[in-house]
Amino acid sequence: SNWVLGSDERMIKIVLKGIYGPIEVNGKKYPGQVPMTPFEGMLKDDEVAAVITYVRNSFGNKATAVTAAKVKAVRASIKGKVGFYTPEDLLKQYPLSK
Repeated sequence: SNWVLGSDERMIKIVLKGIYGPIEVNGKKYPGQVPMTPFEGMLKDDEVAAVITYVRNSFGNKATAVTAAKVKAVRASIKGKVGFYTPEDLLKQYPLSK
């Protein structure tokens, strides 16, 4: 989906802080009643980069790799953020490409 293949920064934020709330993926709406776990306290920068790169290049996907340096920079930029991201928050920052 464009959620995976689009902005690598958006994906990094989702993996680090989690996501919660109604979301539409490939035209299908999901209620988003169960949040995605935030992994910022569990995974190191290189591990986050590896997971995202794997997803972005598996299941028929072909996208650029994510580097540990990029994860580190995004992690630093959102250090003070408390709580989950919502799809609305992320779409304001990173609109989905068509």
